[in-house]
Amino acid sequence: MKKHLLIAGLICAIIIPPASAVTKCVKLSSSTTCSQVKPGTYVVDWTSNCTSSGTSVAISGISQCSSTSGSSVGQKATALKISGGTDDKYCWCKMVSPAVSSWVFFNNYGSASICASACAAYCANSVAASSASFRSALFSNLSD
Repeated sequence: MKKHLLIAGLICAIIIPPASAVTKCVKLSSSTTCSQVKPGTYVVDWTSNCTSSGTSVAISGISQCSSTSGSSVGQKATALKISGGTDDKYCWCKMVSPAVSSWVFFNNYGSASICASACAAYCANSVAASSASFRSALFSNLSD
């Protein structure tokens, strides 16, 4: 009897796939339309509700004020430097769900305090606004 239970358990373990086998199938592109969910001030998390090919998807991300400057909206970076001081005036955005993007440059705010208070709101707004270059950069070369 124990032998039959062991064999049945092994068969079930082989047949039932793990939960990590789920595939994400929503195509995000510069033509994806999004609406901003306005975050508060001095926060790093942001969200947007998007529609792509008739499918709704919630996007969430993080913002970071950095001393790494960007040359134009949509420029990408794999890593950012933070000085911890007045040089952290460059606003960068990163999508973390449903996939992970590179850091994408949004703006130079001229002051670290302005950047810290508003960067997350501008990230959410840039996804929702008509900034196709920003969305294109955010939605390209995604990873899990």
